[in-house]
Amino acid sequence: RLSRRGRTIIFSIHQPRYSIFKLFDSLTLLASGKVLYHGPAKHALDYFSSIGYECEPFNNPADFFLDVINGDSTAVAASKDDRGPVDTGKVAEDNVDSSVVDVLHQKYLSSSLYQSTKEALGKVELGRGSKQRLSKQEHEITYANGFFTQLYWVSKRSLKNLIRNPQASIAQIAVTVILALVVGAIFFGVKLDRSGIQNRVGSLFFVTTNQCFSSVSAIELFIRDKKLFV
Repeated sequence: RLSRRGRTIIFSIHQPRYSIFKLFDSLTLLASGKVLYHGPAKHALDYFSSIGYECEPFNNPADFFLDVINGDSTAVAASKDDRGPVDTGKVAEDNVDSSVVDVLHQKYLSSSLYQSTKEALGKVELGRGSKQRLSKQEHEITYANGFFTQLYWVSKRSLKNLIRNPQASIAQIAVTVILALVVGAIFFGVKLDRSGIQNRVGSLFFVTTNQCFSSVSAIELFIRDKKLFV
């Protein structure tokens, strides 16, 4: 439903079965912080075949990719024999997995897929550079939506939390009612003279101070949900 509304869906998935894998449009393979493939999912097998890693018949492509990256596949062993040593300057005890990742990363950097992605990113950067120079303040990161949009959704979410967790709200209402009764009882029947005015000032001061201190509890909500909102 989200994707049909125009949202971009990104999955981080581990060893999906083929019926799930074939649903994906774009595939990105990462290992040790390096990109090994980024492009259409349906072209991934052809890409690995072009660099010497053949997927065995009836093998799950997702499992095949993980095997290649981890150096556990028979295709990896065969390609190593054909390719010979990756780097003669390395010590024999070097980690095999890291050398496979480095080789796959270098092959991706020299592929047409990487070049096309780099060109697309270059056009985006070029488009940004052609715009008028903005002030230093306008270069700062801003939110994607306006203030009223943020206020609407944050208020809606907070209202749902209050409705779904009524215990805290009931307790706050009870405390407020009790304090109102106490203050009303203390200042009940105040006369309209000089002492009555002073009493009213005292009651207003007490109520205002109580409201200020009671609102401090909202800081906890802000601290807890700040990262989520940002």
